[in-house]
Amino acid sequence: MSSDAPRFLPERLRPPVAGHRSRRGFVLLSMVPVMLLVLPQWRVEEVRVDVSPRLPAAAVHSLRELVGQPAFGLDLEAVRDRVDVWPGVGEVQVELELPATIVVQVGAVKPRGCVRVGRNWHAVDADGRFAGVVEVVVPPLLEGFVGETDRGRGLAAADRIEKAAGGRVTGIRRITPADYQVLLVPAGGDETIVIHVRPQGTASEATWCAALSAGSVSQTWADLRRPDRMVVGGGS
Repeated sequence: MSSDAPRFLPERLRPPVAGHRSRRGFVLLSMVPVMLLVLPQWRVEEVRVDVSPRLPAAAVHSLRELVGQPAFGLDLEAVRDRVDVWPGVGEVQVELELPATIVVQVGAVKPRGCVRVGRNWHAVDADGRFAGVVEVVVPPLLEGFVGETDRGRGLAAADRIEKAAGGRVTGIRRITPADYQVLLVPAGGDETIVIHVRPQGTASEATWCAALSAGSVSQTWADLRRPDRMVVGGGS
């Protein structure tokens, strides 16, 4: 049988042509040393920063220092971490835009409350992290909380009460680790109710919040820390 005989077979049944495979393999192998020479020369030429909040100059400077760094194998997650640690920073996106530009997009965090530090009010996010100095106070105002984890627990309690009772928590003070004093303005009202709750909530708190949401609470003070009973007072 001649060497041309396999051409009469269907294409999927034809044996591979050794010459073509060898040429492809040679091309791929010849590209390896070229890549090894070029990749070390591929470096970051520009860092473009698009920020919503006021990012400190030190943070921007740390990003500018990436110019001249090798672009191949650059850890974009580490670049994101350089920005994420600063107050007021929300979502951070980092991309390598070919040929050699790093694009950093920074969104502002949404304040969930405020803490007084010295003469200034500092916003905090839902996790209790500082989010920068603010001129307009964002409730609830937190007092007595130490550290972002502690503040996060306080804000979680405020969220829980607002969802269950309706209305708006304007302030929350940590008296002890097991006693939070909460200032609550009911939905459609303007009178502040003072309640005492535990960080994790209780059955009595759930019952009282349901009653307030239904409009059947007239008292202006309540202790809801015990699971089996509540103490209420004030009002008519």
